[in-house]
Amino acid sequence: MDAAALHAEPVRVALDSETLEDLARRLRTARLAPGHDTTWARGTPADWLAELVAGWQAFDPLALQARLDQLSHLRVEVNGLTVHVVHAPAATAGSVPLVLTHGWPSSFLEYWKLLPLLTDPAPNGGEASDAFSVVAPSLPGFGFSGPPPPGGLTHEAVAELWYRIMTDALGYRRFVAHGSDLGAGVTARLARAHPEAVAAIHLATPGLAAPPQPWSEAVREHFREVEEWSAEEGGYAHMHATKPATIGAALDDSPVALAAWVGEKLTRWSSTTGDGRPAFDNDHLLSTLTLYWATRTAASSLLPYWAHRHTPASALPADDPAPTPTAIDIFGGEIVPFPKPPRELAERYFNVAGWGEHGRGGHFPAVAEPQLLAERLRAAFRPYRDLAAGPTRS
Repeated sequence: MDAAALHAEPVRVALDSETLEDLARRLRTARLAPGHDTTWARGTPADWLAELVAGWQAFDPLALQARLDQLSHLRVEVNGLTVHVVHAPAATAGSVPLVLTHGWPSSFLEYWKLLPLLTDPAPNGGEASDAFSVVAPSLPGFGFSGPPPPGGLTHEAVAELWYRIMTDALGYRRFVAHGSDLGAGVTARLARAHPEAVAAIHLATPGLAAPPQPWSEAVREHFREVEEWSAEEGGYAHMHATKPATIGAALDDSPVALAAWVGEKLTRWSSTTGDGRPAFDNDHLLSTLTLYWATRTAASSLLPYWAHRHTPASALPADDPAPTPTAIDIFGGEIVPFPKPPRELAERYFNVAGWGEHGRGGHFPAVAEPQLLAERLRAAFRPYRDLAAGPTRS
């Protein structure tokens, strides 16, 4: 496709009524596994899952649709794929374009509370000069984006889609980017491939591959923790990377399977409030489950893991950091803690221009601590605003 022909078409995204009716029927007739296990050690507890399914039955998808209708949605056909984009222009002129990339098991809904803090910072704890025009695409195979190829797409391939959307479809010559989880990998590749367009990036608790030795003791301890975490908690990732179609069949057919598979991760990877509960309301979890079900993307959302495992050189190269300034914030406080990389490890992959460590925020800081993440994004990109702000492509 000719770059000049790339077009961002405004659309209304809608949850299909027949699909929602079928979901309601399946939830009413759901068969839950017997047992009253209250521990998470063996996976999603039966009692917790029963309560979640009951909450899902009472959930109002029309309220979710109303929230979707408050956002500006675009559809872009790029490289033979359909990409859904939420576009939230800043409240003030001369703002910096910022592309946000989510991960799994997430969606653009992760940024719902973050958007107004970024686009209109003055009434939200910031200065008007800190405003961003935000672009939040849905990864291929997620939400309202179309399916990826059968083998999925690597971070590098998605980064090329994002570059074309930002420059060819939206006309942003220069911009900044943020990502977490899978989105951190996409954002890193975007900066590496297009330093002329990406002024700076921000990553939330990125996962980093093991570089060649020698290792310091801190790096050695980190990868010991990664190995232990992967053995106890990483079964989902191995399944996604080796047999995604098998678990995908269950997630597409059964809302109970979807609730157990996604609900466990969203909950256990979240940080907590003072009373020990996940630091997001149940509405976010139920909205996410409904989006996955209504768009039938639970199975296709697993494919990035397959693509990463089965594509040679899919990981970032060590000891060859791209020049793009990179701010990294390590968020913590998860119910099931993730191993936190030391700064010296990150410096083998990135031009680290900023570093922060926080005892809260968890794996989904945009949901759990949107104010904190907004403040960190403002601070991270403030030195580069003159490089990224300005007119779009004529």
